[in-house]
Amino acid sequence: MKKILFLSSEYTGGGHRSITKALCEQLSLHDPEIQFKVIDGFMLGNWLLRLPSHTYDTLAVGLPALWGFIYRLSNPFRWLVNRAVAGNIKRSFLEQIRTFQPDLIVSVHEIFVGSVIRILKKEGLDIPVISLVADLDNVTNLWADKDVKYIVCPSEEARRSMLKAGMTNEQLFLTGFPVRREFCDPCLPEPLAWSETGRKSLSVLLVSGSQGSPQVLRIINSLLKHERIHLTILAGYNTVLKKIIEKHFSKYVGNRLTVYGFIKEIKERMDEADLLILRASPNVLMEAVNLCKPVIVTGALRGQEEKNPQFVLRNKLGCYCRDVNELPELISGLLANDGEKLLQIARNEYRFRKPESARQITDLLVSTLHEKEGAVPKQPDQAHTASQL
Repeated sequence: MKKILFLSSEYTGGGHRSITKALCEQLSLHDPEIQFKVIDGFMLGNWLLRLPSHTYDTLAVGLPALWGFIYRLSNPFRWLVNRAVAGNIKRSFLEQIRTFQPDLIVSVHEIFVGSVIRILKKEGLDIPVISLVADLDNVTNLWADKDVKYIVCPSEEARRSMLKAGMTNEQLFLTGFPVRREFCDPCLPEPLAWSETGRKSLSVLLVSGSQGSPQVLRIINSLLKHERIHLTILAGYNTVLKKIIEKHFSKYVGNRLTVYGFIKEIKERMDEADLLILRASPNVLMEAVNLCKPVIVTGALRGQEEKNPQFVLRNKLGCYCRDVNELPELISGLLANDGEKLLQIARNEYRFRKPESARQITDLLVSTLHEKEGAVPKQPDQAHTASQL
């Protein structure tokens, strides 16, 4: 029985979990005989490594300038990061290798690429490592290592970053961004014009994510000024924010405003929406794109997300609104001429989406498992992929 060990992260946002789940879903469909295990790489280390993981929201959201500075340091000090992480996780990592005996290791977090390869080389262990880039743009060099088997690049921007970091074309697999199977309907019909849906009001979904409460409240206050909007808020685990919204905007709740806390039915809420407002998190963004839901990006975390608003604009997947007070005017522009611009964005997303990405990546993993048996991993159709990207 072939075995794959995934190195992910549980506490640095939900993106790594989402990607890993998408791949595990496809593996179960592809070959039920393949055994896989997902572990939080940060939990392999001591408190020095676990602390940054558990304080991610504080750093990335509460201290964005500091987080951006730390992220930028990862390129010139890649060797130091890899050495420090390798020393921290070595004992626990080797115990995982001994007990699980994987045939392939897939890292979905950048700090477990070079560090893990360093440990394997020192121990004389011949286990291939695949680096799966979890970012769209502004990709750190930590994803790259000359001894990595393959690097999965979810965008052309990521591929160029890896080439610049010294990787060869043969090591790079260009795919789309892998999202969970429920968001990947290959038979999704082409988008209809908003005016053809028969709705009298525009259904807007605000995914608050890790945005601070003041920012969310400003967005709500701004949007409710637009009489044609029905607004749904996903507050997630932020129970305080949910209570503040319900109290502050009580006269709208149940009428033009719906507020949810943590829910599992994200896809259902997206399906109900005509427009999404969100932070430029790659996972939520690509889930929206796969459903052909136009997006308005209101911000991005420093570091790995800071170029994502430009990614959205460059690929015509939505709009970028720096000042939330301008949201009503921006939405009015999208709705002009029977929602002409809204439909144009949805059709751009329809052409851009790549619902087969997770399956393509899974094909690569399975092919790599069987390389010693003579199989050679098949590179995705680059011409087709490039046209999608």
